[in-house]
Amino acid sequence: MYVIFKFLLFAILLFCSNTCSFANKLTFVAEDLPPFHFLDADKNPSGVLVDVIKAVLLTAKIDAEIEFMPFARCYESTQHQSNVFMFSLLKTSDRTPKFKWLGQTYKAKAYLVGLKGRDDLRHINIDDAKELVVGTIRGYHSEHYLKEANFTLNDNLNLSVNYEQMWGMLFKKRIDLVLTNFIALEAELVSIGLNINDITTYLELEDFPNQLHIATSLMTSDQTIKKLSDALTQIKADGTYQQIMTKWGL
Repeated sequence: MYVIFKFLLFAILLFCSNTCSFANKLTFVAEDLPPFHFLDADKNPSGVLVDVIKAVLLTAKIDAEIEFMPFARCYESTQHQSNVFMFSLLKTSDRTPKFKWLGQTYKAKAYLVGLKGRDDLRHINIDDAKELVVGTIRGYHSEHYLKEANFTLNDNLNLSVNYEQMWGMLFKKRIDLVLTNFIALEAELVSIGLNINDITTYLELEDFPNQLHIATSLMTSDQTIKKLSDALTQIKADGTYQQIMTKWGL
């Protein structure tokens, strides 16, 4: 009887240990957005911010998984589950109270981009763009930004589900402009067989938020956040972060 009791106690402790371990497992999530984060030819996570996250985890001595999923699912999982982290969530005033923020991973300007040869676009401002059709990806802050600027869906605003669809709309001349970060363009276009030399920037949106951060749920423990945040600060201070940027040509 004593032996059976010991076995049952061991099984319960093992189950609890495994359950707690699973519950405390960290997961970093991102969408497919080269060169920041994408799956390589062997279906392994790759990209400049994947390298940043790996360096942070190594410095913090923390194990975690990296998963790819559509932006909307990343956002939902990160907001409502503890120990889930988005690599590169644009920090905006409306998002700030919804998440805990670990630190900036990248800073990138936003532009209205179009096909070359559009002389009518050379000196446009945001109000001029309302007479055209501007595209972006559904769920991005750029959708919110354009709607706040009084762009209207199915009139002068077009929303795509991913960057392949969005760039296809531009190159087929179904939309006039795309609101985007210019840094990732070449990788995106090459991946879908389009030529970056066919496009150009027409307007920099200076009031558009430009800081990408690691974000997590309000339910994630402050102890975990501090450990990861300190590690991010450390890799910036010791040169690791800049080495990663240089490796990727950024």
